[in-house]
Amino acid sequence: MIFAGLGVLANVLAPPAHADLRDDLARCATLTDDTARLSCFDTTAMDMQKARNAAGENAAAALSKEFRFDLNVLNGPLSLKVSASGNSRTSRDTVVAREVENIVRRTTKALADIDGWSLSLVVHGGKVTLSRGSPYTSDELLAQARTGLSRSGLTDSRYTVARGADAEPELWDDGRIRSANEHIDIQIVGLGKAASR
Repeated sequence: MIFAGLGVLANVLAPPAHADLRDDLARCATLTDDTARLSCFDTTAMDMQKARNAAGENAAAALSKEFRFDLNVLNGPLSLKVSASGNSRTSRDTVVAREVENIVRRTTKALADIDGWSLSLVVHGGKVTLSRGSPYTSDELLAQARTGLSRSGLTDSRYTVARGADAEPELWDDGRIRSANEHIDIQIVGLGKAASR
């Protein structure tokens, strides 16, 4: 039963390019000696993780190259941030959607040769009410994130979008509020570890 579960898991995790890993799992399942079979599955699982880690490192390198001139977008090896500000924008209803669309398109372009990844977006609306301006709420950011994703051309199965906790404000040194800090976090998931910068 455990071995059948491992086979199902491998089929879900391994994209078509890793058919050789699925072949290894099928070979392991045919072994009659329990110790040899377990050892075979352990080795194959390690190989799968190595392949995922290599894909994660390749993705981190590709994203670093794509976003090399706007590093404020890339805030981790496999994570990006869409900064938003609802203050005094004439295009308030569309500007974040366009930014999400642009970043998702660039991410898709950068990771075009890497299999098995998807995006997880979490929106963080403004927690504070400012005396001037009007920070985005999480509902507003959620709607714009969905619009940007749909316009990016990325299929629905390749991303999730959710509402997160309201963002803590950014403060000046004297404690005054500098920014409501509303933003959207984008995480590349489905890959292994990536080296930190």
